[in-house]
Amino acid sequence: MELVISSITTMFVNLILFSSVPAAWWFFRHRKEEGFFQWVGLYKPQLKTKWYVLLAFAVLYYFFYNFDFTQFIDPKTLEYIEGSSSISGNVFAGIGAAAILPAFIQNFIANGVAEEILYRGFLCKRFCSKAGIVKGVLLQAVLFGLMHNVLYVIA
Repeated sequence: MELVISSITTMFVNLILFSSVPAAWWFFRHRKEEGFFQWVGLYKPQLKTKWYVLLAFAVLYYFFYNFDFTQFIDPKTLEYIEGSSSISGNVFAGIGAAAILPAFIQNFIANGVAEEILYRGFLCKRFCSKAGIVKGVLLQAVLFGLMHNVLYVIA
């Protein structure tokens, strides 16, 4: 139960931290145009994609999900990362089924939704309007990757 409460606390902290700048920007500049969730892109998508495109994406996703990228990491570094309590996934290691709910809360909502709001819902929208779609997406992706790499280096 303690782990669930900790994950819920992390969720609220992350959502507040990652959403504060986008929420302020929306409030002062766009609130009369559309709601916040619509503005950051959190809405039910209208799928017009062909089934074979979705299948190709699923195959690529399966490949990259199962590919062992750790072969490119120095074994000593990998050993340190796997043993570090600073890495969010390691908090749930060895707990079993009791980790399902807190891991879902922390990894999907606390990290996933909060990062989507900041990086893709806010930064990508700003960058794409200034630099164009390709450059904007690439810039936000680089910042997203740098943030995660910096966190790993610090950890």
